[in-house]
Amino acid sequence: MQKAVRDLLDAFEEDLRVASGRSPHTTQAYLLDLFAFARFLGEHGLSLLDFSPEDVTHYFAHREDLAMRSRSRVLSAIRSWSRFLKRRGLPAIDPDTLPVPRLPRNLPGVLDEEEILRLLEAPDPKTDEGIRDRAILATFYASGLRVSELAELTLDRLNLNEEQIRVTGKGQKERVAFLDGLSCARLKLYLERVRPSTNTAEKTLFLTRRQTGFTRQGLWLLIKGYARQCGIDRSVSPHTLRHSFATHLLSHGMDIRSIQILLGHSDIQTTEIYTHVDIRMLAEDLAKYHPRGKRPEKDGQAPSPSLPRKPKPR
Repeated sequence: MQKAVRDLLDAFEEDLRVASGRSPHTTQAYLLDLFAFARFLGEHGLSLLDFSPEDVTHYFAHREDLAMRSRSRVLSAIRSWSRFLKRRGLPAIDPDTLPVPRLPRNLPGVLDEEEILRLLEAPDPKTDEGIRDRAILATFYASGLRVSELAELTLDRLNLNEEQIRVTGKGQKERVAFLDGLSCARLKLYLERVRPSTNTAEKTLFLTRRQTGFTRQGLWLLIKGYARQCGIDRSVSPHTLRHSFATHLLSHGMDIRSIQILLGHSDIQTTEIYTHVDIRMLAEDLAKYHPRGKRPEKDGQAPSPSLPRKPKPR
């Protein structure tokens, strides 16, 4: 790779972290994507300073192994790189000429309120780990935090008197997340009985047995284990609690714009997926509780106009 390109990539990395506010994880992913794209360009006598939209199309044809979400991330990296070059007055393709991948809109998994209650009560309140884990689960569900936000939560960002948490979310944007009575009570117990016996030099709120902060994978395994323990027989993750938080608020009447603020979404379209989840749950409830949904029709009785009539067995 040419020295000029390497120097620009170093500057681009700094720009992503500082000016654009990208997370370290996203910054690293973008750089790795650009390095792979640069290798492909080099094999065809091109470089990151000399390529066209057609070259991007050819690259994806070459990388048939890339999943749709990976393609989307690569395109985001190339767009960011092109905008960076343009700001520096260097020749670059127009980012808007690149194709826009359409990702599948998978509806998020959601626990119902009874399942949430079982999960919140799963950890043993008689052990230090159980006290900690009860606080973690209650905080997740009360606040709707992302797993990375909870993992990085520090003591100075917690205000139990105001029942609030100051959160640094995606793009280094700050917001306030809210707690409830249960999460505050469990956090207070954790701070009084468990946290003082750990490494006081560590500022991270939730610590493992090794007195270090949790990784995202560690929190995922913790929640998955308790879900299995309390008999929830489907995949449950920290994101499931975030989805459940949003969907339950919507089903109880909260405005979608307010939910957008609580989740830290910059785009309302990201939040609107929960309206589809709520409609799906509504349809399931209708089938479960509507008289036509749970009682067989009697002979000679007209079928409901809103629900299809089930065929009688022959």
